[in-house]
Amino acid sequence: MKQKKNNVVLFPNLKERFLDKGMALLKEKKYHDALDMFAEAKKLNENKAEIHLGMAICLMELGELNEAKEICKKMLLEDIGHYFTVLQIYLTILIQLREYQEVQTTIEAVLEENHLPAESAEHFYKLLEFSRKMNQNNPDLLEDEDDDLEQTQTLYIEDLLQDTQKQMGYVQSLKDRNVRNHLTTLMLLLEGEEVHPMIKSMILHLMIEHEVEKEVKVNKFGETMMVIPSKLQDPADVPFAKKVLNYLDDTLGNENPTLYEAVKELWIRHLYVLYPFIPQPTDVKLWAAALHIVGYSLHGISIEDEEIEAIYAQPSSSLQEACDKIYQIEEISYFQI
Repeated sequence: MKQKKNNVVLFPNLKERFLDKGMALLKEKKYHDALDMFAEAKKLNENKAEIHLGMAICLMELGELNEAKEICKKMLLEDIGHYFTVLQIYLTILIQLREYQEVQTTIEAVLEENHLPAESAEHFYKLLEFSRKMNQNNPDLLEDEDDDLEQTQTLYIEDLLQDTQKQMGYVQSLKDRNVRNHLTTLMLLLEGEEVHPMIKSMILHLMIEHEVEKEVKVNKFGETMMVIPSKLQDPADVPFAKKVLNYLDDTLGNENPTLYEAVKELWIRHLYVLYPFIPQPTDVKLWAAALHIVGYSLHGISIEDEEIEAIYAQPSSSLQEACDKIYQIEEISYFQI
């Protein structure tokens, strides 16, 4: 009797499905699942650069640095994928492994070939300077592995501190990446006087999302505060902020619900810019009254000082100062980059 051959028929575009699913899982930071998808795509004799690079990134994020390094090294040697993208990831892995001699050797070889993109030149030169310094000194001077990668960031932090657009792009680029590899840079931004308050608030929210438990220093408007991001509340959930809105709801909300909602949004923006600080002094009636006045003013409605004083029992002198602060922060909240 003649045996039938077992012919396996693959679903159409199965390789692309595995790849697309892997990329989607990678964006969601589900590195184990993404790695499985990339591995399945690779089994189907797929040699796309995206598969190799996806596997390398997953392995790097999962701490499997040596495996990630070997994949990148193979890609560089066999010219798989965009060379300088792969090179950047390869160097990042080498730094986390503290293989500074390999970092130095690799960059020197690239520079000898003179094919370095102009936009990347400064970064690679500074990285080379860093690796040479680490090779000359004792690498154990660094406190932990996270600091290894971050030392590369501090080499060009001065440029970052002076450019709001670069700060914004840098922070947004970290949303789907391992923030802990960039803590030194983020902490420097939180402390930098030149850095826009909104950028600092974005950084804190990023740290909260990634449950950063390391204490950081925040410098805003001439004040300094030490905080642990994972323990911070959303600015709108701070008890004082809620009390102000509750009081305002009983006054302005009963009178003009639509205007109240607009002023509520203004108050939340105000808190976001100040974050993690809260308005001072912490007088609920004072800030409710100031928001009432500003809300009226922004919508072209006039109100007598006596009426506000009667509702909130606040002297006009204190109210003017609070109103000025709200206007100042409101202008900052719409910063341009």
